[in-house]
Amino acid sequence: MAITTVGEVIRRVKLILQEVTQNGTRWTNEELLGWLNESYQAIVAIKPDASSVNKVVDCVVGSRQELPADGHRLLDVVRNTAAGSNGYSVMKTSRNALDATRRGWHGETPSVTIEQFVFDDHDPRHFYVYPPAAATAKLEIIYSAVPQPHANAQATASSTEVIRLGDSFAPAIVDYILARAYSKDAEHAANLQRAQMHSSSFVNMLGAEAQAGIVFSPNRERAGKGAPA
Repeated sequence: MAITTVGEVIRRVKLILQEVTQNGTRWTNEELLGWLNESYQAIVAIKPDASSVNKVVDCVVGSRQELPADGHRLLDVVRNTAAGSNGYSVMKTSRNALDATRRGWHGETPSVTIEQFVFDDHDPRHFYVYPPAAATAKLEIIYSAVPQPHANAQATASSTEVIRLGDSFAPAIVDYILARAYSKDAEHAANLQRAQMHSSSFVNMLGAEAQAGIVFSPNRERAGKGAPA
């Protein structure tokens, strides 16, 4: 859970912008908050697991399932949770594998126990299950969710509401807001350069965050440790 507040982010940004008035003159607090909210969308688009949710969802009848309303992208299907399903885990497979062995699998008898799931990168908000789900089927899934935006009432340097992502993303959020702010005056060469600098820093930070996640993942095999790959 984050401890960095919206107010802290606004104060950091205003310090760099040299925006000294309480509500902002060239860049208003409402503008800065709007860009903060926008940064969540940008971060989740680049690094979906920055805002991951583990949730039990009710399946609809049939093979095709949809993420909850706040869902951006499916990350994993963990297990069955419905009564009578024995909590069995769900294995990932490919649509080609199912199509090749069970051509009519979409029309098979619905079941409360799901055995496999299919995910297509071209349709990240949906996934398919086999066998098709019965009305009482439930699954524990992990998905990427776009955080809810902060209300305009939080557009103040004294806001104590915490940011919606982990604290490690606070520097990237600051860079995103600064890139947007300097882009507002991009007709001046110096501001355009600053905007490009902060935009590059934003992308580089997210790349470093993603790389660190790979290097320090418990799933990564380490020499001499015998850990799973």
